[in-house]
Amino acid sequence: MNAFKMAAVMCALCAPAIAQTVTDPALIVERVSPLGGLSQPTGMAFIGTNDILVNTKKGAVRRVTNGIVTETPVLTLPVNFRSERGLLGITLHPEFASNNLVYVFHTAAAVSAGEPIANRVSRFTWNGSTLQNEQVIIDLPVLPGENHNGGIITFGPPNVPASVQKLFIIIGDLNLNNQTENYAGGAAPDNSGVVVRLNGDGGIPSGADKGPFFDVAGGNVSLQSMYAYGIRNSYGIDFDPVSGALWDSENGPSDNDEINRIDPAFNSGWERIMGVTATPPATLVQFSGVGTYSNPEFTWAGIVAPTSVHFLRSAALGSQYENDFFVGCNNGAKLYRFQPNPTRTGFELSGNLADTILNAGDSDAPIVFGEGFRVVTGLQTGPDGYLYVLSLQDGAIYHIKPLVTSIEGWGLYE
Repeated sequence: MNAFKMAAVMCALCAPAIAQTVTDPALIVERVSPLGGLSQPTGMAFIGTNDILVNTKKGAVRRVTNGIVTETPVLTLPVNFRSERGLLGITLHPEFASNNLVYVFHTAAAVSAGEPIANRVSRFTWNGSTLQNEQVIIDLPVLPGENHNGGIITFGPPNVPASVQKLFIIIGDLNLNNQTENYAGGAAPDNSGVVVRLNGDGGIPSGADKGPFFDVAGGNVSLQSMYAYGIRNSYGIDFDPVSGALWDSENGPSDNDEINRIDPAFNSGWERIMGVTATPPATLVQFSGVGTYSNPEFTWAGIVAPTSVHFLRSAALGSQYENDFFVGCNNGAKLYRFQPNPTRTGFELSGNLADTILNAGDSDAPIVFGEGFRVVTGLQTGPDGYLYVLSLQDGAIYHIKPLVTSIEGWGLYE
């Protein structure tokens, strides 16, 4: 069983909209783009105040300005969009303000809905109205699986100068049984089930900038660019703006969905482990002793199919939420909030969740922040500091903001 069944999502697209709520009465949810105005949106990036580029699954990048979806896409790419394939990830170069560079992850095809060529990351230049001048950054595997494509991309870490930040790409196992999926006798690393780390021009960092597996015997190019491995599938990665650590969400097969902190050379354990283990099996592949397994920082014993993740880079919702970790999901329409511990190596959890596992019978109330967002495919801090939520099924963008933002908001003098 795959935790994120796109076919089920497609059926649910016909379901009526439901109300979006948050648990904090001092906050409200507002829809900032038309309901259904975006067809299967899969990612977003702010290019200015109230100005957002949004991926849609079948290959169009749309622009949403002041809540209005522009009629003509700013980019249309031929993609294979079967199952979990399509136009998936989008991010801006950290120096976008000066170089106008935008990156997208897509399942490239010669023609729309045609046979897939690669899971491709391409770079484009924003000219103020369109994305142009495609440059292929990297081609990643696409077969045999129509799912487990991952596809989320970002630059970081954010606590180093923009000029030295790297491009991070997460891709699932594509239903392969390679060494990066912890099969010692499997095929050599080929950029499946991994986090890839590259320079902004697609080059592999070397010298003082090299990745954790760069010097592993054999000189495999995929190993040289590999940052982490053993990943079944993921729809969310983000950097902690305080510690600089990378985090992800990972979908289990029929249980044990995870949240992980991805340190350099991290082995997430798949296909030998999902969830918490007291003793990692000796069969884990270590790549000359470099790879290191660690347990998830949080596990849902059942299936919620976590999707987008994001650290809120603002105190606009209240100082209690600044730099907290938010997680969307596919099942249950919920939005979760996790408060990092003082060392930011895990979360502040208590009661039944103190063991970092939401078991059957445990209440998830302590970590539920909002409901009704259905399939969340994007979380971002907006230029206004509010938390923006992209809903695949609603085809819309929401933001979460304070109920009262000024004295005028009280309505005392109306």
